[in-house]
Amino acid sequence: MKVQLACAVLALGPALALLASYPRRLWAAAAGAAFCAVAGAGLIVWAGAADRSLACVCAGWGVLGSLYGLLLCRRSLGARAVQADDLARARQRREEIARELAAVKAAGLRTEREHKETLALYGMIKGFSEALSWEEMKPKLELAVTQFLGVNDFALYVAAEKGAFARLSVRHLDNSPGGSWAAWKSCAREHGIDMSEARILEQPERAMAVPIHDAAELVGYFYARLPADQEPAALMAKARTFAAETSLAFRRVKLFQEMEQLSQVDGLTGLFRRGTFDERLSEETVRARTFKTTFSLLMLDIDHFKGLNDRYGHPFGDQVLRRIGELLKSSVYETDFVARYGGEEFVVLMPRAEPEGVLRKAESIRRAVAAERFALAFETIQVSVSIGVAHFPRDSAAPEELVAKADAALYQAKSQGRDQVVVYTAARRPAGS
Repeated sequence: MKVQLACAVLALGPALALLASYPRRLWAAAAGAAFCAVAGAGLIVWAGAADRSLACVCAGWGVLGSLYGLLLCRRSLGARAVQADDLARARQRREEIARELAAVKAAGLRTEREHKETLALYGMIKGFSEALSWEEMKPKLELAVTQFLGVNDFALYVAAEKGAFARLSVRHLDNSPGGSWAAWKSCAREHGIDMSEARILEQPERAMAVPIHDAAELVGYFYARLPADQEPAALMAKARTFAAETSLAFRRVKLFQEMEQLSQVDGLTGLFRRGTFDERLSEETVRARTFKTTFSLLMLDIDHFKGLNDRYGHPFGDQVLRRIGELLKSSVYETDFVARYGGEEFVVLMPRAEPEGVLRKAESIRRAVAAERFALAFETIQVSVSIGVAHFPRDSAAPEELVAKADAALYQAKSQGRDQVVVYTAARRPAGS
């Protein structure tokens, strides 16, 4: 009976060993197999002849069962090792994919940035090619600096007469040495900075200073604080491109201005220029003296023109000048002579005109301008002109003096409230004129 009970316990050995060792305790499975082998051998020796067959079967079962449990543990550990390797490879692949995605994203952002820079460069070059005056150039330069260079704190200077530099545009540099040309020159001298070369500055502040050359001539200067999010060397490379394009634009504006000075017609209004008017006035004076005829002179000035420019911008001011030029040309006879005298002033020379007819014509011009409406965005703007009138030879027989008297009448029209016509006979010459 004891042998049978021992055989039953030995028969349960493999199951108990498997339960204790599976799936990862290989040592427990090996210990269970060894225990079953030793216990089986002891049971065979201990059992009598009658129970020896049962003992052999139980011992064999114990050994084989425990060895099978050991095999199952080994397979489980191998499968887990393979699974761990697969997980490690999958994790590594995920990391590689994440790095590749990050690289693709960075490349996409870089391409997008380069595309934007290319578009900004194209827009800058196109805008510069369309600007024919400093007033037109200023907003295009500011747009190029902010969009192409990505800079918000900057100053642009243009060479003026006798080595001086005029401020073309300054933004957000109130407490910076680059905020004025005099301050920058003084700062450069104090810190030993060569202003003829482009450079990155660390003192007195992190900034870049880029001269604008046309051949060997210094025609402008660009100063900017360095943005924290841009690499200085890359920004300097773009700034050199900007300076090269700006140099060409400056040359174009100067050549156009020189050409305008040599031409007879004002490029903005299509009217004759002052030099041509002076020649025509001299000729008309000689003709009137020779043939004992008369002529009249109207001098017009747009009221509050500086305020219009400051409030609505120079492009709007140019629009007003062009339209008034058109109104003047359409309001007078072919024998009359219309010119832009300078800035917002115009003159009309009317040969062989009667004073009453001249006054009616001046009033007609004033009313035509007052009736004109200028649309800007959602606003409709009205402008007016003041007009001074002088007659030859009644008010003066000298051309320069006649102009002065028409100007005195214009001054009185301004003094009396603007938007009116004043004839010199009723004018009061201002003190010191």
